Amino acid sequence: MVFQSYALYPHMTAFENMAFALSLRHMPKTTINDKVRRAADKLGIAQLLDKRPRQLSGGQRQRVALGRAIVRDPQCFLFDEPLSNLDAKLRVEMRAEIKRLHLELGSTTVYVTHDQEEAITLGDRVVVMKDGVVHQCAGPLEIYHRPANRFVAGFLGTPPMNFFAGRLIDEAGRLLFDEGTAKLPVPAWAASALRERQPGSADVVMGVRPEALVLPRSDDSAASAAASLPMRLWLVQPLGAKMDVYLSTARHERIVAHVDARPGLGVGATLPVAIDMDRVHFFEPGDAGRAIASHDGPAS
Repeated sequence: MVFQSYALYPHMTAFENMAFALSLRHMPKTTINDKVRRAADKLGIAQLLDKRPRQLSGGQRQRVALGRAIVRDPQCFLFDEPLSNLDAKLRVEMRAEIKRLHLELGSTTVYVTHDQEEAITLGDRVVVMKDGVVHQCAGPLEIYHRPANRFVAGFLGTPPMNFFAGRLIDEAGRLLFDEGTAKLPVPAWAASALRERQPGSADVVMGVRPEALVLPRSDDSAASAAASLPMRLWLVQPLGAKMDVYLSTARHERIVAHVDARPGLGVGATLPVAIDMDRVHFFEPGDAGRAIASHDGPAS
């Protein structure tokens, strides 16, 4: 097991910490030395074996904790939020290191985390739990593209999915989603599942990933797109090549679009924001409303 707090003995060197469990098994010293040094080589800490935990950085301590588990040749690893004490840059580096070790060692690994990015990048199967209840168990892309309910949909993704509460309306045989400020055409792939909810009286929630929102440009037709909502821009967060744009409608106060970075967006302006209706999701009302229809993204 690899603990969140590293759980290293402060009076022992890195070598002694890694060798401790083997010593308790009364293994020969040559075997212990060989196992520890092979694990240290895999982790890139061979030069740190004589140092005590207080002399190591957070990332180095985590590698020692990993090494302590590896030398035991376990059939299953259990990671309990092992990266939560590290800074953002080091978390990314250690995440890649853990993935590499998992592929190299081939052992079953159970990884517990509150960080959904870690779950998606590290997991072959992801279990989403809340209050001890499993809401979905599937591959990471399956969960991302076809979430079982609104809780799962809102948990995975950075920024998280936007939710629009509204109502289904049938106008002359054409199914529409009425957000309250505008009506959006329901795509054909979702219409059959949604029609079963008695259009005209059925409240539903439409989920839209931030990357499925398109801001208008002066040189394109996004502003005239049929599937668009008027939104007021109230915050821009530059992220380098990308940016997060915070918007609101008359009914929904916090909507995030994840778009390519560009200048000239004025805070306070009202924009016709296009929605890619082939990438939306529909849920029953409620914080954990079940999925009714989801776009067909790639399977895991």
